[in-house]
Parts: sequence; structure tokens; C-alpha cells
Amino acid sequence: MKVSGSITKDTLAEFGVGVESECGKLDIVVMHRPDRELLRLTNDNLRSLLFDGLPNINETHKSHDFFSQYLRDHETHVFYIADLLRETLKFSDEARHTLIDGIVAHSYFTVNHKKTAAIALRQWLLERTIEQLIEDVITGVYCSIVELGTSHSARIILEANDSVNKFIIPPLPNLLFIRDAFSIIEKNVFIWQMAKSARQNEPLLLRTIFRFHPYLSTSGLNIVEWQTKNSNDEYPTIEGGDVAYLGQGILLIGCSERTNRTAIEDIASTGLFRQTIVVIIPPQRDYMHLDTILSSVGKHAFALHSPLAEIMEIFTVETRNIENNVFPKPMWISHGFNIRNALRKLLNEPKLIFYDAQNEQTSVYEQKQCRHNVVVIDDCHVVTYAGADPANGIINQMTRNNICQVGQIPSQGLFEGGGGAHCMTNAIRRRAK
Repeated sequence: MKVSGSITKDTLAEFGVGVESECGKLDIVVMHRPDRELLRLTNDNLRSLLFDGLPNINETHKSHDFFSQYLRDHETHVFYIADLLRETLKFSDEARHTLIDGIVAHSYFTVNHKKTAAIALRQWLLERTIEQLIEDVITGVYCSIVELGTSHSARIILEANDSVNKFIIPPLPNLLFIRDAFSIIEKNVFIWQMAKSARQNEPLLLRTIFRFHPYLSTSGLNIVEWQTKNSNDEYPTIEGGDVAYLGQGILLIGCSERTNRTAIEDIASTGLFRQTIVVIIPPQRDYMHLDTILSSVGKHAFALHSPLAEIMEIFTVETRNIENNVFPKPMWISHGFNIRNALRKLLNEPKLIFYDAQNEQTSVYEQKQCRHNVVVIDDCHVVTYAGADPANGIINQMTRNNICQVGQIPSQGLFEGGGGAHCMTNAIRRRAK
């Protein structure tokens, strides 16, 4: 099937693809405008669906639309994930089957070896329209006759289900935080293995899009199969909020609640990076990703939650010796516990700046409000949540003497998921710093 007159096609043709830094001009970004999947959240399932509170969907739409419009107003093109998925499924029957196969493979029925019900689920999905399928995989499908209908396949599904499983297809409220499922680095696409089962269909969506989208699949992007087979029993998980490509072959990555050592070693072993710098983050929800405590502000600056600055160990991961022979196992070389000194030395930036609130109490509050989680539009022009302490907050420190421009977006309806501006964006095209 042909896709014609696509804004996606024209934008990609004008700007190309590829992410060359964390702080060069942001030309094209992917976002997800959240919708009815948020209505699936209840007090009973909040924790399992990884939210801290119940967002008001009207506030969510208002805040998210304000954010996306701010990006457009500053010459960043915004692609929505649902639009990309729609273009993909309209273009390719193989994409549709790939998506359906993945949904079934992740389903409660397959995991619990209920083969007849899994077959029925696949048949039920094959009978859905493209618009219904997009709704199914993002909003989820509740186990009820109202949502499943009365077809033969639906009856088999309903009979095979039990009270433990509320959703035939789980909703994806965390798709709002589009940063985590993939990363584009130079011309390479990494589809990540996420740590929480609530998010397992997010990488499936992204892999389907990058493999089959009529323009992204032919844009020159290469999907990297980064996982390697090894004797380590730890299942490799990694999420994009822990990944920051600083350009010129330098990868900065957090070893966190969501990203483990095995995955980091696998990434380093791809040979795509000349330097892999790892920050060991306390494994707790407040610091779930690197970008909740450290994110790029510009060519020579980071936002940093300073109470952690001298308690997190910093490593480089080496995969080859000086003769360029591959080590049997990657080597972790410690660079101490002072992240400021370590990054200044490793990046050869002795005057590297670290912005934070003016005192520790304010920094703790601002970090909990996700204001260290900034996304760069261009060098020293960032976006974060509004509402910072006007005198002591991090925004005041960044904008003092007109050093940085800070776009401030409302947090209402967005903050309840525990992520910030950086989490809600993912670059398709960003220039070198």
C-alpha cells in the first residue's frame, strides 16, 4: 500500500535522521500524546502500572499540548507515536502481523501455556481494523464482553481467562515516557529490553515502526541487535532514560533500578562506542533513571542533583586491551565517587558546569519534582517543569546572567507518572553539539 502526502516523509527528507549528541539542535522528536490508557489507572493498579498518582486526563492533554507546541514554536518537528504506528500498519501487512504476534507472545495466555486461548486472541486481533488495533495495544483491552464482543474467539478468551488477569491486553500509560523504549545514536536504533513487565509492549511498538514504517525503515537507520549470549544469569535490561549519547563516540549510561550491568556490558561490546562511562545510581524509584539526576544542558553543562554527586561511583567499561584484543569479559575501571571531577577528566572538559538548586533542601525538592530532567532544544536552551523555587531553584541558577534559556511547561497531569520533560521526548534527528 502506498502512503502519499505524508508530513513524516517531507520532514525526514528535509532534515534526515540521526542523533549526534544530547545537546545539539533538536530538529525532530517523537512524543506520545496520552489518552484513554490513563483512564485505565485505578488506586488498585497504580503501583503495578508504575504511576504515583491518578492524573486528570484533561490536565494531561492541556499540559502535554503546551509542551509540544513550545517545541514547535522553537522549530522542533513533533511526530506522535500513534501517527507513526498508523502509517506503518497502513503501509505493511507484515507489520500488522508482527505486532499481533508480539502482543500474543506477551499475553497472559501464552505465558501461562493456555494455547487455545492464545490462538483465539490472535484470531480476535486479526479481525480488528487498524484503528482498533492501535487503540487495543495502547489503551489495552479489558476482559469483558463489552470490550471483547461476542464472536467465537471472544467467547473462548472469556472462558479461558480467570479473575487474576484483568486485561487481555495491558494498557500502556507509561508510553507517555517515550524516551525509555528506544534510543537513536548516530544512525543506529537501539530497541531496549525494559525492566518492568507493564512496559513490555512498548519496545514491540517501536521495533514494528522502525522495521516497517514506509519512510523510517528506508531512512538509513540501522536496528542494532545489541544483546549477546553469555554465561551471566542476569537478564539484560536497559531503559532509554539511563542513556545519554554525548557525541563523538562517547556514551554516558546509568546503572540503575532499570538498567543492569549485563545490559551495559552488552552495549559496550557492540564496538560502536569509543568510550562507555557508567554512573552507579542508588536503586530506588526516586532515581529510576540517570536523567532524573543528571541531564545535559548544553555543550559544556549538565543539570546535576548534587546530594548524590559524591556518593555514586563512576566507571568506564573497557572491552579491548591496548593491542585491540577483546577481553574475555568487559573490564570495569573505577574513576572514584566524585562525578564532577570524573566527568571533567573523562570528557576533557576542565570547566564543565553543573547546575543545581542553591541548597541541598531545595535540590531534594526539585529532584522529586523532576526539574533536573531537562530536554535540550538547542545549546543552553532547555525545557523543564514550571514551579521551581524562584530564588533558590535550579531554573534560577541556569538563567542567572542570561546564561541559559529555560522553557517552563506545566506539570499537572504529567508528573503523576514520575517523569519529566526529557522522559517525554525522544529524538529522531539531533545535530552535533
